Amino acid sequence: MQRTDMLRRRERIGIPAAGVRWRRLTPVLALGATLVVGCLPGRGETRVTPTPTASPTPIPMLTIVTPTPGPPPPPTSGAEATKEPAPDNAGAASTYVVQPGDTLYGIAVKLNVDPQALADANGITDPNALQAGQVLTVPGRGEP
Repeated sequence: MQRTDMLRRRERIGIPAAGVRWRRLTPVLALGATLVVGCLPGRGETRVTPTPTASPTPIPMLTIVTPTPGPPPPPTSGAEATKEPAPDNAGAASTYVVQPGDTLYGIAVKLNVDPQALADANGITDPNALQAGQVLTVPGRGEP
């Protein structure tokens, strides 16, 4: 049998000739080869992704200013210099007016007296019974 007869028989039963078969497969094979070559390591263009590195944030430096003592104040005029200092109120009678929110202990600390002495001098038996506006006598001040 000759080659042409064999090709005609194949065409009759639906088998294409060899040349036609390869012409149909060529684009498919080319695409497959391109994909395979493109996926191989070390082929084609490689991209390097930079790795972020930590860098310290600069801290602003503060300038510390130390005050320098200045010259002493000028002397006062003669009339003010001879003036006698104000008398100490240690000998005068001292009182305190209770303010809203004051406590006996807080008043004693503020006036630098013993809380028990402050209570005794004013006849206070219940320290929680203080009333705003109440006048307290401060012991040790004004009493000889």
